[in-house]
Amino acid sequence: MAQNIEVELRGPLDEEKYTTVLKELKERGHLVKTQKRFLLDYSTFLEGIGERTLDVRARITNGKVEIVVKKGKFGGTSREEASIFPEGSNLEDTLKLMSLLGYTKAVACDRSIDRYMIDGIEFAIQDVNDFNHPGSVHSRFFEAEIMADDQGKDAAVEKIRLLLSELKLSEFAETQWNEYVAVMNEEANGVFDYEHDDIASVMNLGK
Repeated sequence: MAQNIEVELRGPLDEEKYTTVLKELKERGHLVKTQKRFLLDYSTFLEGIGERTLDVRARITNGKVEIVVKKGKFGGTSREEASIFPEGSNLEDTLKLMSLLGYTKAVACDRSIDRYMIDGIEFAIQDVNDFNHPGSVHSRFFEAEIMADDQGKDAAVEKIRLLLSELKLSEFAETQWNEYVAVMNEEANGVFDYEHDDIASVMNLGK
């Protein structure tokens, strides 16, 4: 069975937790990649945050453009996920395509991500960069993820929770995650409207 279920738990990282978890990740795991990512979240303006059941995004990560769709409760522990990489990694053409599909206005997010593997779990530390003040980090959070099939998703959740317990990290409850996303949207993220904004303003992000 295809492993197309993203099992993911998230939680906050203050400076103290960030320092301690980074030490554990370097000792027990290994760094897989460091990423610069710019993403456009179209679903917020269509369905809201906690209410959404379909998460539609365009993003560019280290220069590679991707269209991502996730189906399921936004703050849940597992969602079905599919993505495609448009040929040529052309952000301008991709955003034009999205606009023709009816996706024009999006929350604009600038992220710096360090991805580690630890005990078979991908553990990502995300810096929430201030979209309107480049170089400024608003806050950090973690995502711990396993790709699973439908039968294995519950076991994957338990495996991740065991790791979080060992690392002394707390996960966001669904309402806490939704509230944090609202704070990020208010204080750190921006807005990009394809019909009114100059695409040149975002062309160099995510590279």
